[in-house]
Amino acid sequence: MRTSGLVLALVIVMIASLAAQDNKPKTVGGCPAEPLAFHTCALEKAKTFTPPRTRSGKPDLQGYWRGQLSQSFSMEGVSGSEPLVGDKVMPWTISPPMIVDPPDRKIPYQPWAVPIGKIGVNYKEYVDPRTACGGAGVPRLAQQDANHIVQPDGDRFVVWLFEDHHVQRVIAMDERPPLGDGITVTNGDSRGRWEGNTMVIDSKNFNGYNWLDDSGNFYTDTAHIVERLTMIDADTLDYEVRVEDPKVFTRPWTMAWAQVRVKEPGFELLEEACREGQRDVDSLLQQGLKYYFGNPWRGR
Repeated sequence: MRTSGLVLALVIVMIASLAAQDNKPKTVGGCPAEPLAFHTCALEKAKTFTPPRTRSGKPDLQGYWRGQLSQSFSMEGVSGSEPLVGDKVMPWTISPPMIVDPPDRKIPYQPWAVPIGKIGVNYKEYVDPRTACGGAGVPRLAQQDANHIVQPDGDRFVVWLFEDHHVQRVIAMDERPPLGDGITVTNGDSRGRWEGNTMVIDSKNFNGYNWLDDSGNFYTDTAHIVERLTMIDADTLDYEVRVEDPKVFTRPWTMAWAQVRVKEPGFELLEEACREGQRDVDSLLQQGLKYYFGNPWRGR
């Protein structure tokens, strides 16, 4: 029996993806190169690693970093059956979930939200906010492109700079009160603290205008996101993100991946001139897609 061209093409893409995976590092920071296995190992390594210190004695996380064991396609991973696997322009590649809890490694949506999330209403009817130069949001900013952590003297702030759409986050570390409930912003209102050697970033006041990934997974304006950055060796951070949102999820859930130090001599972040160079949005709007402002979940 002759195999159809579509099936043959899919097989070729899957073989190529597996071959590409074979060329990837088998370990990151001395831990297995798979998000759940890495995170489990990293938590143990962090217990015995003593990080460098700033002049004030805080763990020194400063430097350029790049996300590893992460991908932009879907927090739930890519199995190979998704529509953009094999795409000629921006193909999705087979990859494991970045979710480490719950055990099934799926986003615990409430039933009403399931058709909106992964490759659902958002993906089919709306322009990805990142494509529209709206910024990737938290934690999507830290997935792949380079980022830069700066800890100014005085310990009042940590500044986190991102190559992705040249976004900056200024994280208050001085116990100032949070913003009032009536103020919402794309990257949330962040308050930081140190728990031992871990920098904890607690963020609320999101406007819900951003997605978690390319496939349209989302949270709303009632989200509460807690990020934990822990150095496990001189060049590797364990990056854990806990997401809670009673409007859309049945329970809190957690994802994790690595941040690996960029050590190229003379490396610096480059400006991504998204709005000046964007040519896709007009075409997408002409095809009937709409700008996303949390439309599918508003009013619920």
